[in-house]
Amino acid sequence: MYIMGTITVLLLAFAALTLLRLRFRFEIAGNVRRVFVGLGRSGVELDYVTRRQTFRLFGLAVKESDIARPSDPLEQESIQQAGETDEVAADPTHELAKPKRLRRVRPVKDILRIIPRCSQALWGYSIGLLKSIIVEELEAEIEGGFDSPDLTGTAFGYYQAALAAVPGVVGHVKYTPDWQGASFCGRARGSVALPLYRLILRSAALMWQLPLRDLIKLAIGKQRGGQDG
Repeated sequence: MYIMGTITVLLLAFAALTLLRLRFRFEIAGNVRRVFVGLGRSGVELDYVTRRQTFRLFGLAVKESDIARPSDPLEQESIQQAGETDEVAADPTHELAKPKRLRRVRPVKDILRIIPRCSQALWGYSIGLLKSIIVEELEAEIEGGFDSPDLTGTAFGYYQAALAAVPGVVGHVKYTPDWQGASFCGRARGSVALPLYRLILRSAALMWQLPLRDLIKLAIGKQRGGQDG
């Protein structure tokens, strides 16, 4: 009885979790530039004006820190190479003790054989995810133009075409062309979400459609001059 109750509670908790939404929210207006990414109301909020990031749990701020700046790839590579050099110098038998790796190949014909099935499955998966996205909020007001009135007119034409293609954004996204010259100002805020259960179902369908056995064999590869064991 206790085991059945525990299993029931776990199933209910999992079902409740799948009802949450993966959410991306942004706000750009004047001196405000904020982005939120998370599950439900829990996640990380980035403020690009103050260069601070806030970790939120159910909407409440639990930790704040500075946004880490991206490191220089060349610097990281130099540090890694220096570490490997020190390791070899400290251990003269390093190269002797290092086992030789068997070189494996992946025939081009095997790759070409699975590309159509993978492409079709991934395309359907991408379209399905896009259709599953829910626009929770979208408000934007943009005023701008280009150096040439012709370019400004072209941009305004694209804007009108986009409104015709997606009527749902009419009244939510407003673009006012500036015919006087190059300029840009505006504000925007929006929130899009993907229900977790839809992501799980779409991913499960993708796994069923992909040739997983062939992909695993291709990942392992074939030993040069021999056959797979």
